[in-house]
Amino acid sequence: MTEQQNKATLSKGRSSWCVIFRHPICKAADGKQKLRVRRGLGTRDESEAIRLVDQLNKILADETNWNPMARSRSEAIFDKRVVAAFYDHLEPERRDNWAERELVLPLPTDKEGYAKVQFVGTTGSGKTTIVRQLLGTDPSTERFPSTSAAKTTICDLEIILAEGDFKAVVSFIPRDQVRQYVSECVVAAVTAHLDGSQPNEVARRFMEHSEQRFRLSYLLGSLIRPKDIDGDSLIDEDEDNELWSEDAEVSAADRGAFTERLHEFLQQISALAKQLRSQVAKAAYDLGIELEKASNQDRELLQELVEEQLLKTEDFHAIVDAVLDEIDTRFDFVRAGEFTRGRDGWPSFWTFTTNNRADFLGAINRFSSNYAPHFGRLLTPVVEGIRVTGPFEPTWGSGGIPKLVLLDGQGIGHTADSTSSISTGITRRFQIADAILLVDNAAQPMQAAPVAVLSTLVASGNASKLVVCFTHFDEVKGDNLVGADAKKDHVIGSFYNAAQAIGKQCGREAEHALKRLISDRLVFLSKIQSPLSSGAKFTRNEFDRLLNTVASSIIPPTPVQYQPVYDVANLVLAIQKATEAFHDRWKGTLGMGSRSGVAPEHWTRVKALTRRLGVLRIDEYDGLRPIADLIHLLQDQISSFLSEPLQWEPSVPPDSKEAEKIQAIDAIRQEVFKRLHDLSTRRLLDERISGWAEAYDRKGTGSTRLRARDIMGLYETAAPIPNETPGPDANEFLFEVRELVAESVEHANGIVKSWTRAEVM
Repeated sequence: MTEQQNKATLSKGRSSWCVIFRHPICKAADGKQKLRVRRGLGTRDESEAIRLVDQLNKILADETNWNPMARSRSEAIFDKRVVAAFYDHLEPERRDNWAERELVLPLPTDKEGYAKVQFVGTTGSGKTTIVRQLLGTDPSTERFPSTSAAKTTICDLEIILAEGDFKAVVSFIPRDQVRQYVSECVVAAVTAHLDGSQPNEVARRFMEHSEQRFRLSYLLGSLIRPKDIDGDSLIDEDEDNELWSEDAEVSAADRGAFTERLHEFLQQISALAKQLRSQVAKAAYDLGIELEKASNQDRELLQELVEEQLLKTEDFHAIVDAVLDEIDTRFDFVRAGEFTRGRDGWPSFWTFTTNNRADFLGAINRFSSNYAPHFGRLLTPVVEGIRVTGPFEPTWGSGGIPKLVLLDGQGIGHTADSTSSISTGITRRFQIADAILLVDNAAQPMQAAPVAVLSTLVASGNASKLVVCFTHFDEVKGDNLVGADAKKDHVIGSFYNAAQAIGKQCGREAEHALKRLISDRLVFLSKIQSPLSSGAKFTRNEFDRLLNTVASSIIPPTPVQYQPVYDVANLVLAIQKATEAFHDRWKGTLGMGSRSGVAPEHWTRVKALTRRLGVLRIDEYDGLRPIADLIHLLQDQISSFLSEPLQWEPSVPPDSKEAEKIQAIDAIRQEVFKRLHDLSTRRLLDERISGWAEAYDRKGTGSTRLRARDIMGLYETAAPIPNETPGPDANEFLFEVRELVAESVEHANGIVKSWTRAEVM
């Protein structure tokens, strides 16, 4: 194994020649090494490829070329492909996937009579099954959207029910991010091999990313044959032969070819691990560690050594390149529609229009399916978002196509407690939704995760948008539960108790807001996994009630006659409580001592979080969500502050106007919640990218402790705790939050008592 030199070299790509070089300016993910670039040259002619590589080496040899201002000069001298390969990395490509989808296929508005419904629920609660019922798609033959018992919906899904042709736009995860996921899968497989794991565990670590949202099996196929590189069984034979039905796009020959290719990757991983073992053993010996007798703490250090050595090794990068090339070939199987590609050649988005329903669903399922017989041809793991429109309608409906926009996404997971924060990928959509459909399992209603959603909706002023849909109502059983009414009362009782618990945390106003929903905002559904027969009158009636409730969500509320008055100078205590709770929670997460009761996370998960923020600019890793945590804690405290205005204009609303009073305050809460997303993202991520990258780069003995200190240092400057003698950082943060709240109050027709920046600086 040799390290790649800085000089550009030629490499054979899947369809053309590629060039590989280390960028003299740009840094790799570890913040130390030079960025390794592999770029297609767009030619199969070896002599032409050699000429292009020679041109690139001339750019690399002259430091005057190493800045963005020199691009125009280089374009006059060198081939545009060579210029792009070097200079594109000096000017990162910025993309907004939502904006791309909106440009191609804009969402209709309430002015057109459309209601936007956001689906929220725990993984496996049945929210995507409800989407299927509203679309009228067959669960056996059409399978759209996909469902399963685990994490199925892993991208944003936006569906417009409308007359006309079927249309779609699909946006993709950038190549660099996909490469990072593949790298992490290869590192995990090599580490498992060095740990002495069984072949099936090595294969699993390679095929399924730890976040379970990136699965190479969907892209590359399954290891369906019981033969591994050492002759032992990797997996059992598939006993369900009916699964491999005639409608499977992937033939037996294809599956065999996919399996052979996967075995090649596993053989390469095995060889890489065997070669690496001696280097790791030597590095461990230098640190006084014996591999066979390594303690848990020693193994943490060894795992970092493995990753560090792999990143320096060209054989490792060659495996990642090969896997990425295989993934790239899967786009070639898409015959319908058109791809729009970015400057690096990777698809940015795909569009398709047809009037044929079967053709449309067959095409779109390639980007959304989890259907095992199609493994090896699916692109699901590399999809960031899907937006479709078409004349979908429920099979049980009688009123034609309902004017709906359905917004679905990943499940919220089974959070540890009701105070957990909800992913910003979900909460950012609250502001555009007309109705928020919380889907819960009636057989086990109102566990921690759905209660966390209820709490967030109340604090953010979105309780009025809430509809709770209890699935699996047929599974509500008990000797004391006779008849539908008794079962309803049982489930409603759980919701009532949840409302009371939230009332103790957020105040009686929050409790009352939720209890007012019981009469007409709780929906009960039975046996919705299959098309509803004419005899399913109970569930059909519940669906009709759901549609009527959603349709009414776009009716403008009665104008508010009363204005709450606030003095935002009084926010100091609220901000102090929120930031104290935020710091205490993360001290627990990082194992630095905490009163919060939060259990420490494993160091590998914390390191993965720093990689997500510092390298990929993604604001969370699995359940670790610093930005969502800060939003959640600030919103809770600010919500309590807003619930007690200094006074009302023109007078205090009478008891008969209680609903109007809540409406006025909720409008402000919604505006605060929206703005907190931008403020928290800017302060914790955008302004501290380099700090997260440096925390990720920590290696060696004591790196876990140093990384934790780095993270807390970032929090102390991004969201400092105001105290009696606040410093400049705390003053600035305090001012920004006060200004945010003041602007929100005024935007939502409230009144702010006059104050100046000088009062807080």
